[in-house]
Amino acid sequence: MPPPRKPTIAEAHDNCVIASSREIFLHNHFEEEDPGIDYRASAKFLTNLRILEEQNHKPIIIHQHSTGGEWHAGMAIYDAIKGSPCNFIFICHGICASMGSIIAQAPLGKGVRVSMPNCDWLIHDGSCSVEGTYKQAFSMYEFEKTILDRSYEIYVEACEKTGSYFDGAKKNAVKNFIKKQLNSKEDWWMSSRDAVFYGFADGVFGEEGFESLEEIKKN
Repeated sequence: MPPPRKPTIAEAHDNCVIASSREIFLHNHFEEEDPGIDYRASAKFLTNLRILEEQNHKPIIIHQHSTGGEWHAGMAIYDAIKGSPCNFIFICHGICASMGSIIAQAPLGKGVRVSMPNCDWLIHDGSCSVEGTYKQAFSMYEFEKTILDRSYEIYVEACEKTGSYFDGAKKNAVKNFIKKQLNSKEDWWMSSRDAVFYGFADGVFGEEGFESLEEIKKN
């Protein structure tokens, strides 16, 4: 029986995964208008993750470039990373915004979050649109508030544990600081170094301890 055929470079590009190096490329679905992380990007990621998990449980490298996207599509990715038996090197390229910044917190405690030097970060409360009957609109509004609370929990856990700015601070103090930032400016933009300083990332690619993928794997 002949050995299984290795995918070509074109096939690997189309499927957003390179199985031999255990790399997944997570980005928004390609369209003329950027739809953000949606069910298509989520489904492709989940498929690729399961493929690599079935091979073995060695670390997986995720390359993300994301302007954000849908809450439930993003949380499907977040939960899959959290529940995976593998460890992760999560690398943010270009922009890590909105839902993308939440997904980037999934490897906390089971890997490392790396920001490329020129990757910009955006933290905010997100947005929603509500339509339907009065009761439906009110129900959705109440549910959206629980989603916002969950997003704060994810941010606060990351910042409290890894942000040097919050060294020694209690959870409520961290949460109040983040809320103050978002209430004052709505969109909180950060550089890669700022993201590390506040605890949204662990290091900047190219700096000490993060000089290369090989160095990151070793550490």
